[in-house]
Amino acid sequence: MTRSVRIFIVDPDDTLYRFAGTKFTNMFNDPESHPLPRFAGQRVRMVEAIVELRNRVPCGIARLVYEMLRFDDQGRLDCNALKNQNFALADTFAGEETKDAVVVDASSRFIAQGGRWTPSYTLAQRICQVALGEAKCSRL
Repeated sequence: MTRSVRIFIVDPDDTLYRFAGTKFTNMFNDPESHPLPRFAGQRVRMVEAIVELRNRVPCGIARLVYEMLRFDDQGRLDCNALKNQNFALADTFAGEETKDAVVVDASSRFIAQGGRWTPSYTLAQRICQVALGEAKCSRL
């Protein structure tokens, strides 16, 4: 069994758009050359679906990650915000506090939470259907 990464962008009205992984990588590595003017000045929801494949056919979802992306006024991805959110998330797992801790540094938790979101039940079902190829969505 193999796995595939599928990226989706979610509009404010909960419309799903499939987003090519190479396009996202290019946008992340060189935001100046790969803007998305449609999302200029916005925070946009993103879903990363890790899909299990059997004979190149989707058969299950291994993991769903819900993140927020920020775009500047020209539609360029704010890579620093995304990096900070992911580093902070890693810190929350690495920095488990002991029971004896009197002061807890929760700054990483707040930064990490600012980059996360939770879908409604209906949207979560739709995301799963689209990720598994059971429903269609437009591409960006």
